[in-house]
Amino acid sequence: MKILGISCGRKMSNTEILVKEALMGAEELGAEVEFVRLQDLNLKPCTGCNACVVSLMEKGGTGDCVIRDDDFKFIDEKIMDCDGIIVGSPIYEKTPSGQLKILNDRMGPSHDVAMRMIAKKIREQKNITTGNGPDERSFKTRAASLIAVGGSEWDNLALPMLHLFTLSMQMEVVDKMLVNWVALPGMVALKDDELARARKSGRHVAKTLMKPIEEAEYIGEEGMCPLCHSKLLEVRNGDSNYPIICGICGVKGTLSVVDNKVKFEVKEEDKAHSHIRLSGKFEHCDELKNVSLKPAPNVHELPQRLEKYKTYLTPSRPIS
Repeated sequence: MKILGISCGRKMSNTEILVKEALMGAEELGAEVEFVRLQDLNLKPCTGCNACVVSLMEKGGTGDCVIRDDDFKFIDEKIMDCDGIIVGSPIYEKTPSGQLKILNDRMGPSHDVAMRMIAKKIREQKNITTGNGPDERSFKTRAASLIAVGGSEWDNLALPMLHLFTLSMQMEVVDKMLVNWVALPGMVALKDDELARARKSGRHVAKTLMKPIEEAEYIGEEGMCPLCHSKLLEVRNGDSNYPIICGICGVKGTLSVVDNKVKFEVKEEDKAHSHIRLSGKFEHCDELKNVSLKPAPNVHELPQRLEKYKTYLTPSRPIS
């Protein structure tokens, strides 16, 4: 089993220390481990060109990103090759670092398991034998642990956004760890409890990979959502049936108070709509195909309507 550690922090940061400690724990149980520091890579942001979506959902292609002059292929190969993954990030303004968001956007649609399954089905139905389809490694379920590291309690969006990294590839998140009050570089190395917790997390990822993924157990803080364990809930007062939605997995439900504790309740029949379930991902693909990617009836008017925006202002740029 191969376990990849990704740090979104700087060299020898608190994040890097905790990710490496987790990898040490995994290595104790026989895992082959590897470490990548995201800051060492040149990753360009997604341009929103939709080429990956079209490749998968219309052509049965690979879904590969068309941006090729950076290090994305390197990190992509590392992720595809691993069986488990430990991702850590410092917390900047309540969220993980920008490098993770760039990676997440590039991985997003292009590595969506449902989209890649659709591509595979297209190839089978149309008997396409030329070119390549999606990488077969896309379809294995990886175990993941998430580590967020901050200097204060400004941490509300850190673990939720780290969780988004695992979404499209259908990773099984088996642990989440939030470490606060370590703003100075390297200080977490003095916190034995946090180091032990990180090592436990790495060991748990390795243990998970030793048994069927269906038997995976989550050992992090329970959170509010019964599916993804997120604490991030959104109130939608306009929906009387489902006024609450999980900000990460999108499952809908209601709130109640039990023993003076707020509880997010989700009906069994509604769990299939969660974005962490394959069924929820296929629903998303249907929405794209039948709504978002479907041309409007008056699409012939589009060139004329766009003209005024083409000629209105030019973007300001630095003088070279």
